Amino acid sequence: MFSSMYFYFAIVMLIFGFGDIIGFFTKGKLSGMMMVMLIFLVLFLTGVLPGDIIDQAGLTSMAGLATGMVLFNMGSTINIKQMVKEWRVVAMAAACMLASCILMLVAIPIVGKDAVLVGMPVINGAAMATTLMTQAAAERGLTTAAALCAVIYSVQKFVGAPIASAMGLKYAKKLMVEFRKDPARYMAELKAKQSGNADPNAKKAFWETHPGFYTANVQMAVVALAAWLGRVLGGLTPINYSIWCLLLGSISGLGGFFPPKPLQRSQAYGLLMVAVFGGIIPSLAKVSIADLGTMAFQTVVLFAFAVAGIALISYVLPVWKLVGDKDLAMGIGVEQFLGFPSNVVICREVAEAVGETPDEKTYIEDTLSVPYVLGGITVVTILSVVLAGIVIGML
Repeated sequence: MFSSMYFYFAIVMLIFGFGDIIGFFTKGKLSGMMMVMLIFLVLFLTGVLPGDIIDQAGLTSMAGLATGMVLFNMGSTINIKQMVKEWRVVAMAAACMLASCILMLVAIPIVGKDAVLVGMPVINGAAMATTLMTQAAAERGLTTAAALCAVIYSVQKFVGAPIASAMGLKYAKKLMVEFRKDPARYMAELKAKQSGNADPNAKKAFWETHPGFYTANVQMAVVALAAWLGRVLGGLTPINYSIWCLLLGSISGLGGFFPPKPLQRSQAYGLLMVAVFGGIIPSLAKVSIADLGTMAFQTVVLFAFAVAGIALISYVLPVWKLVGDKDLAMGIGVEQFLGFPSNVVICREVAEAVGETPDEKTYIEDTLSVPYVLGGITVVTILSVVLAGIVIGML
């Protein structure tokens, strides 16, 4: 009764559910996934949970299956037109990521090559980069490096959120200095920009006018085929399958024949994301008490060098001129630690803190959201996966 696949799967889901509840009640101040990782780590160290619980819960095979599908799904959300239009934000985010990686490479004599290589994509990414690097490290027998991925992923928002919030507050105050001179003018400009982005004469996409074609099974079939094709291309070329899956997802919506976020539309996203994390959790079962101090030190060093790289680009060197403000540049740079929806929440909090009227709050939130969200998409969704695909071959 207490050793069946159903029982272990229920335990896993209870822990994930508890993490979501913590995140909800703390309004994101405490990361739900950080709590999930912490709970698993403690229960593994104390022997309460078996080290192979993910396997016994039937999630091991699903984890490998889900990775390519979720990567395709991520790619389908990329708005290439917006990225071209906001190229300055994209370039700023990419420059900050590059600088943070270069500075982390300098830390190799301090924390070791393996820690730096697995750490770079995770610090710059999210669940998918973490999963890719964890699986790659585990396959190569780098157990401590694999567990380090989970640790870095668990704490990255605690590094990025305070910096993004502080930079956002400083930038918002500057916006208000000019806004309050002529509120009507700035609100009119904002509305004109937003209405210009949404073309009222644009035709609806094929998938919007023919929703009956896109049943859950049809969408899942396309995603599964694309994930398989990504694996095939990854085997035939020197390019990692993760990059192929992301690329296939990004081109899937061209012409409007396939909808974005097919996993969410087919109600499969939640379970597949649990399976994705199932590829990370087993690495925590191999952590010993003696490893904790080493991983804590490596995490602190890597984040310190990463933040130093971002500060160098956004504050010291003139690269910040791409977006016209040092504080905004720094805020965009640390989006690689956050991503959606954390950046949206921060923009709203900044608007509430600085804005005094509804118009002021709207102007701040809408003005700050574009660079913050797009900066996160550039690095977290795209570049971190590309970097992971490159780094895997270097382990």
